[in-house]
Amino acid sequence: MFSISREFSPCGKYCAYISQQGKFVVHDVETSDIHQVYTPNMHLNVPCTSFAWFQVGGDAPAKTKKKSKKARASVGENVQLLVAFGTSKGGVAFYSLATASIERSCKGDGHTAPITAIYFNASHNPDTLYTAGADGKVIEWSISQCKQQKVHHIGVEKLSCVLAHGDKILTGAKQLKLWDAESGTVERTLAGHTANTQLLQLISLDEEHVYALSGSVNDRNLSLWSLSDEDATSAVAAFALDDVPEYIAPKIVDRKLHLVAVSRTGVAHYFVRDMGKLSVKKPYRAAHTFEIAVDTVSTKKQAVDRLPVFVATVQYAAQQEQILLGYGTEHSVRFEHIAIEEDVKQNVIIREPMKVMEGKAKDGELKAKTPILDKVEYLNSANSARKSVKEVEIPMEVRLENLSTPKTSSKNMIHLLMQGMHSRDATLLKSVFAVDDAEMIQQTLERLPSQYVSPLLNELSHLMQMKTMHVKTAVCWLKPLISIHASQLMALGSINLLANFSTCLGIIEYRVEHLNSLSKLRGRLGLLIDQIDRSKNQAANLDDITSGNVLVYQEGDDSDVESMLEKDDPDLPGSSNEEMYDDDDDDDDGEEDETVHENGDFGSFVKRRQNGYSKKDCDEESMDVSD
Repeated sequence: MFSISREFSPCGKYCAYISQQGKFVVHDVETSDIHQVYTPNMHLNVPCTSFAWFQVGGDAPAKTKKKSKKARASVGENVQLLVAFGTSKGGVAFYSLATASIERSCKGDGHTAPITAIYFNASHNPDTLYTAGADGKVIEWSISQCKQQKVHHIGVEKLSCVLAHGDKILTGAKQLKLWDAESGTVERTLAGHTANTQLLQLISLDEEHVYALSGSVNDRNLSLWSLSDEDATSAVAAFALDDVPEYIAPKIVDRKLHLVAVSRTGVAHYFVRDMGKLSVKKPYRAAHTFEIAVDTVSTKKQAVDRLPVFVATVQYAAQQEQILLGYGTEHSVRFEHIAIEEDVKQNVIIREPMKVMEGKAKDGELKAKTPILDKVEYLNSANSARKSVKEVEIPMEVRLENLSTPKTSSKNMIHLLMQGMHSRDATLLKSVFAVDDAEMIQQTLERLPSQYVSPLLNELSHLMQMKTMHVKTAVCWLKPLISIHASQLMALGSINLLANFSTCLGIIEYRVEHLNSLSKLRGRLGLLIDQIDRSKNQAANLDDITSGNVLVYQEGDDSDVESMLEKDDPDLPGSSNEEMYDDDDDDDDGEEDETVHENGDFGSFVKRRQNGYSKKDCDEESMDVSD
């Protein structure tokens, strides 16, 4: 995966980018081969975070014209091609392509944080470089004198890009701000992006028509701003892409904008618009799109893979109706000129996989393989007579475990922390900051050298800008850091100390400012939640009381009823009916006669059986009544 820093040289012969490992890689556009790879020595140098091409030793042309291959090859004879590096320590160094080394470094205090963007404009001021840093400063550097010239204190927010034209400086963060370089005041604030600006390019038609093209991290639209119109605070045009833009290359031909933009998905978008007929009603769509697909015949796969395009331009194309595409991966990159067909809007170019193209041998080469020896043992008089000891083969799983990052402990925590800050490895820093043991953090910070206090503060400031979980981790490390290294921090002075803690103090003040309102809201919410819980508990208790049974009746079996009837049978000796109804025989007979004759139904009969009368008693009563 490529970084955002990728640019063509002024002559168009080379294309360079900064890899994820911090290496500066230069490719030859004509042959697609790697021309140079610069790996900074972490012990002597610092990794570069941004770069810009410039030429020394001749008058660089204001407008790049078409050159033949011979003219491009002879660029290095009269003009020296250099690269300005912006480092993670806030300094500027000049790298020579001829010697493949750092020639000199600029003198001056520089930035107190990593440089995030560097800008050079040969037509505006060929002897000045502009750098923007995470400390909220913009610094002007002199190329001829190789030293720092002027410092512009923009603010405390982290700047992500910078652009200069005339006496104006345009800085980008979450908003674009146009500054007066002499007075240091903000003239305009250009609002429109929803996240940090990562791309910024100057487009100049003439002195009266100057524009700036920008792209942000989470916005898939490019915005065009007018810098010459003093009242314009919104974009004058927008260009829609399929994803977040990662590279833009504008070119003006006959007052028409020819814009090539590469998105994060690896698709190149080509726009052509008349600068006199711009509208902001809706974003413009690309006139042509270019993407590279892998040939499925050679790979024998049903799914079609894509080779991502990482750079594209029409400025250095071989012909006017062509576009130069650079596609592939960090390990293998290829540059190709593609013809632009007016009738075809979506261009899908099918190419063989990069591994297949690398594996093909050139004409005249011998297909010979050089053996690779894993281990060589040199024998001398001392060990020549000894028998070779049979080595035990280590499983691959064990080897991979040994190669993995070691677990953090009190012994290697400080080494992992220093290594992570040197190489800016997010994985190492994440594993170190994941430790929440207060004693282990205390021991680690006690062993921390003084030169690593400022980089650690920058990392903790970056953590505090994230979510609450990361803020909690940053506070756990920030407290013991201040208490242990308080004397070293106070020795920096009030100005440097405020610059180091500006981000942390801003975040803390912002959170404390809303603490009272949040505590009041939390108290009111607590009362409401308690009241809702009490009402739910009362309703639940009321349901339990109402659902309780007042009387439970259990119906007996038929066998129980028959046994009761047998007990009440008058024929059996010791019947309870005879003793019960001896005294009241007369009164009961009269009442039962009326019941039998008046009702005469089965219901009355069942009633008498239930009251203890048998069939025989009923017959005797009916006989008495008939007499």
